[in-house]
Amino acid sequence: MDVQRVRESLDSVVGQIRKYVPDMAPYFEDTRPLGEYAGALHPTAPAAPEHTARQELVARATRRVLARAFGPRGPGSTVTAQQLRAVNIVDHHQLLNHPLLLGTNIIANASRLLDGGQEVPVVTLSCSNVGPGNHYMRGGFRFRGRDVPYFAAKEHRDVMYHVPARPFDFVERQRALKRWSAHTPADQDFLQEYQDLLNGLDHSHARAHRDQLAVAVHGTWPRLFAPPLRDRVPELLYANAEDVARESLIELLAGETALADALFEPTLRGHVLDAFRGVVVAWDEAAGKGTHFFWRTHPHRPGLLRLYVQGTSLVPADPRFAHLGIELTRDAVREALAREEIIPSVALWVSLLLFAGIKPLVGPGSLVYTGRLKQGWSAVLDEHGFPDEARLMEGADITGMIAGTPVFFARDGAALTTLYAADVIRGGGVDESYLAAVLRTPLHDVLSVGSSGVYDLFSHSYIPKDQQLTDRVGFDEAASVVHGWV
Repeated sequence: MDVQRVRESLDSVVGQIRKYVPDMAPYFEDTRPLGEYAGALHPTAPAAPEHTARQELVARATRRVLARAFGPRGPGSTVTAQQLRAVNIVDHHQLLNHPLLLGTNIIANASRLLDGGQEVPVVTLSCSNVGPGNHYMRGGFRFRGRDVPYFAAKEHRDVMYHVPARPFDFVERQRALKRWSAHTPADQDFLQEYQDLLNGLDHSHARAHRDQLAVAVHGTWPRLFAPPLRDRVPELLYANAEDVARESLIELLAGETALADALFEPTLRGHVLDAFRGVVVAWDEAAGKGTHFFWRTHPHRPGLLRLYVQGTSLVPADPRFAHLGIELTRDAVREALAREEIIPSVALWVSLLLFAGIKPLVGPGSLVYTGRLKQGWSAVLDEHGFPDEARLMEGADITGMIAGTPVFFARDGAALTTLYAADVIRGGGVDESYLAAVLRTPLHDVLSVGSSGVYDLFSHSYIPKDQQLTDRVGFDEAASVVHGWV
């Protein structure tokens, strides 16, 4: 490994990110140790009085969502509004797996991992409107450099939100796909033990796979850490964001609020649609992307239909399902939410968090779109009769960067290998000295390891084609320089 070449490559990549995506620049300049940075992510000042009731509403919704996975006296029953004032919104609702998503829960909570604060769980609002075939899941999880699916290829267009309860059966699938012999006997033993662990967790309250996944994440998170640490790290609770927002909106839309007017008052609704047209995660009708406020449950499979406003209704963009429209009235929308016929879009549930004064802990992509949502709402509210709400929205804190880099590695001679969750679990978890070293690493160094992936994310939209770099190092090379202590 040419250390000088790696450092020069990282400097070039980071330099262009700082230049062309200025929102990212402060993070690549932050020299604080990761533990110190993480400790400052969570608000300490009292919430604005206008936000207090809304945060309590979101906390009640979160408890109800977690109760469906763990039961009424499960670990979610103690979640409070205070714990949700800053919340990870980056991860997908799936098994712990991909290094970039796995790192979000470490970075967001780095200041708590060694302080013995287990009594207060960590809550992540994970996105469940993704399919099993998404880049971060690929049908299951990754282990020793191989994909280990428990979804079939024909299911990849489904969405995790609507997948029915099912067993974890990746061992049987590996055998059926003639891939079992590619694993060593020791790895076969691990995979069988891992499958038994997942299926042996208490899924008795789960009515859908999304509930099973919350149980699975809770049960496997401690195994990322060596046995002496497992009683010290806080519990991790995944509440899928669509359900939390759905439950919250059923209650919120019963009253008179600016967010309710944005949905039900035609003139204001038109201004909102115009304000967010083309914003990633919102809607781009010309390109056939996104959806107006909500997704519609597909009538024949575990999928979703795009909805567009037509007159006073939300109507599926696919004309075959035009008869499944929803009237944009308070009662009709609340009833459709209660029946799970519609679920909130990312743009809507992130907007809900901003209206509630909840700080979304974001990744590079969500940093940009939460900024666009904040700016759009501030302008619309100020121009259309809600100056107090505009003032609150303008003060929303969206600066909590927690994603874009892996943090789990294993040494292979002079090189390091980036680990997926199953690799970490197979190795018995990381010990206290490993975590302590991660917490001491300056934030800008931690982020630089994943900078080539961040660069890829932004290159198509922000970095001029004639300026784009072609020689970029990967995670493993970058980690070998930055995390040489491993």
